[in-house]
Amino acid sequence: MKNSAVKPIFKSKSVSKRTPGHTVSIDVPLGNAKQLYLVVSDAGNGFSCDWADWAEPRLVGPKGEKKLTEIKWIDASSQWGKVRVNKNAGGGPLKIAGNAVAYGIGTHANSLIAFELPEGYDRFVATGGLDNGGTDQSGGDGAEVEFLVYTAKPSLPTKRVSDAGSHEATEALGGLDVGDDLAATLFAAEPQLLSPSNIDIDHRGRVWVCEIVNYRRHKGKRADGDRILILEDSDGDGQADKETVFYQGTDIDSPHGVCVLGDKVIVSAGDKVFLFYRCQRRR
Repeated sequence: MKNSAVKPIFKSKSVSKRTPGHTVSIDVPLGNAKQLYLVVSDAGNGFSCDWADWAEPRLVGPKGEKKLTEIKWIDASSQWGKVRVNKNAGGGPLKIAGNAVAYGIGTHANSLIAFELPEGYDRFVATGGLDNGGTDQSGGDGAEVEFLVYTAKPSLPTKRVSDAGSHEATEALGGLDVGDDLAATLFAAEPQLLSPSNIDIDHRGRVWVCEIVNYRRHKGKRADGDRILILEDSDGDGQADKETVFYQGTDIDSPHGVCVLGDKVIVSAGDKVFLFYRCQRRR
């Protein structure tokens, strides 16, 4: 039998930000199935911002309950980001409609996760929901997915040529390979800074950035010249909320290096190296 003929034993209605709680309940009998396949589809409208969670997924049967997160999958794939246990597709905490998820599997449409089923369990129970990693983005209002459950391997939806995916900065996190005890979050992005080429971090935790606009065919695009920015997280929430222009000028167009050494700042641009001194303010 071809994969295209495989029918789901469960298919949800489309889940979007208009869905109460951004979730759908899943409780489906498995019978004597030996395998379980969990699919998140993009509901046919493209997969931009379609971060999704299988929240509190568990198997139920004569042996009681078993968390699906305690079973290692035999295969997992996603068209964006990564399939992760107890983290969303970007490596952050699982959260649906602002509420933390006790345990679960984070993914992103279109995705497929396959398990070998242990004996003694004949039902699959979970909550399918949109993760805040997608709904909190500027394009998150368009997030929409469907949750499907199979007991025979289906085919993942084919990415359409016209579907370019999301260009949201937070979606880039899914391309990072983050250690199990670490999480990657977004500190700063356009339009706060443009085309960074190099950074350094000073003793106060501020991030110094070489920002390039006047580069090659764009030479002269910014008449006042390229900049060295200082980005600061003043409220401790992990995101830059303050920016200061340390220096701007055509003499440093296309800067490719910055190094902060106490009261000295070294900037390299082209065939030149500039040494700046930071003056201490008198009180």
